[in-house]
Amino acid sequence: MISRLAALLLLVCVNGAFAAGIREFSIPTLERLGHELTSASQRPDRGASNAIRKQARETAKAALAGKLFDAQYDYVVLSDPDGKRVLVYALATPPNSNEVILAGHFRVTVSADGTKAERVDALSNTFLSSGPMTSDAVALYMIQLVSNKPVETLIYTSNLAKKPIYVRTPDGKSWIVGDGKIQVVASKPSKKK
Repeated sequence: MISRLAALLLLVCVNGAFAAGIREFSIPTLERLGHELTSASQRPDRGASNAIRKQARETAKAALAGKLFDAQYDYVVLSDPDGKRVLVYALATPPNSNEVILAGHFRVTVSADGTKAERVDALSNTFLSSGPMTSDAVALYMIQLVSNKPVETLIYTSNLAKKPIYVRTPDGKSWIVGDGKIQVVASKPSKKK
């Protein structure tokens, strides 16, 4: 099964050796944001439910000009966990329904009034698509370099693909993202001095 998993999909995002310093959240917050992304992405308004959220979406689009990968993007608006701002996600969408986009998403933190982009976080260093997935695919795998924890878009991706995603992070940990949870499955052994 391991060799089948490895042969199934070995996707590697390698552009550096260390986490890149994105705005990080706790694991429970990442899980909650991932579920909210899944839910809001399915609504016609994508979370842009009032004038401020619509303005925040437009502000984020302007802040991302020239930064996006060559892909189509959906914009999803959520409340910031701090309760004071808005998060706008630019989610790369696959060209075909049997593909999954693992990396290439962005998060923009926007002011409470929706007019100022305070921070842009690339949630990966590269764009990464699964390519056509077969019905016998059991899981996805990737190396993520932007954080020592899997990002919230992996919960969203796992939910939509209905498959777990195995993730390796720069600190040597291996994670599983699936069933709405982010869990460590292995840690790099500590070096003895």
